[in-house]
Amino acid sequence: MKVAMIGLRGIPAKSGGVEVVVENLAPELVKLGCEVTVYARTQYCNKNIKEYKGVKIRYMPTINTKYTEAIVHTFLSTIDCIFRDFDIVHYHAMGNALFSLDPRFFGKKTIVTLHGLDYEREKWGFFAKTYLKLCERLITFYPNKIISVSEKIKKHFKDNYNKDIHYIPNAVNIEKPKKLDKLKRFGIKKDNYILFLSRIVPEKGLDYLIPAFKKTNADVKLLIVGDATHTDDYFEKIKQLASNDKRIIFTGPLYGEEKAEAFTNALFFVLPSTIEGMPVVVLEAMSFGKCPLVSNIKENKDLVKEKYGITFKSKDTDDLKEKIEYMIRNKGKVKKIGIENKKMVKKKYNWEEIAKKTLEVYK
Repeated sequence: MKVAMIGLRGIPAKSGGVEVVVENLAPELVKLGCEVTVYARTQYCNKNIKEYKGVKIRYMPTINTKYTEAIVHTFLSTIDCIFRDFDIVHYHAMGNALFSLDPRFFGKKTIVTLHGLDYEREKWGFFAKTYLKLCERLITFYPNKIISVSEKIKKHFKDNYNKDIHYIPNAVNIEKPKKLDKLKRFGIKKDNYILFLSRIVPEKGLDYLIPAFKKTNADVKLLIVGDATHTDDYFEKIKQLASNDKRIIFTGPLYGEEKAEAFTNALFFVLPSTIEGMPVVVLEAMSFGKCPLVSNIKENKDLVKEKYGITFKSKDTDDLKEKIEYMIRNKGKVKKIGIENKKMVKKKYNWEEIAKKTLEVYK
């Protein structure tokens, strides 16, 4: 079975949950006998890399602006894949699903994976939100099948369109813990910093986290790992919010061993997001034995439930401050939750099983 994957920046992943998902899912599908090609965007990836863990990488150009980057790349990738011998064209993210009808005219089956209700994202204006809502309606009959990474999205399609879609959650690799070494350059110590790791975009909630953290008198640091994606003005706002607190450290994006170091040695992980699909980064933190502190949106609550993390009221800086202080005071409880999280993630969220479920949808 020959599979094309469209709708991401590329692999190996440098940023973004969709990229992390495909980086792990595609090689597992190869192990199951699929021939997988990922369409990548030239400005994000090293064009010298033609293959990654058995996955072929095909590069297509785009127009690199906030509103054109994804749609132009998906359009060009769709045209290209139509004239190649793929059996399955697998689109990722709602905005790319507009093109999922076209390959069907050429005898190819199309699948769309929804990683979130993208029109809820704060970065989009009126016209972008309108386009995304149109895509949501078209998804109900354009592709052959739909996959949701969250139970919320599955329920949304059932309630609003009477459409049954497949629920397949994300997963995570269990990596070896890393001793604090390279990241000492940021002046941090083991178990003496809180970790935020994500793209720096409005829906990730840093404009709530930073004021909440600044209200605390805690003798710990806040390590902010990540970079902006067409949200430079927002990033500047965030840096201004943090400018008079030396406990707040911006590292930029971290990869590989440095990323593992950041997870391994954190006191706990925090994600104050206002919208998610299924947050892979929370799974990553849990796989390193960390207790997550997350906003109480449904997508986060579905993941941490009542025993795998601590939640706070979304957008409420006072409640977030109180929960930060609670977790700092109760380090023993936080560590105990983290130990259980690592066991649970290893058992329940592994890519081998996710790939098998995805292959069943392809058939």
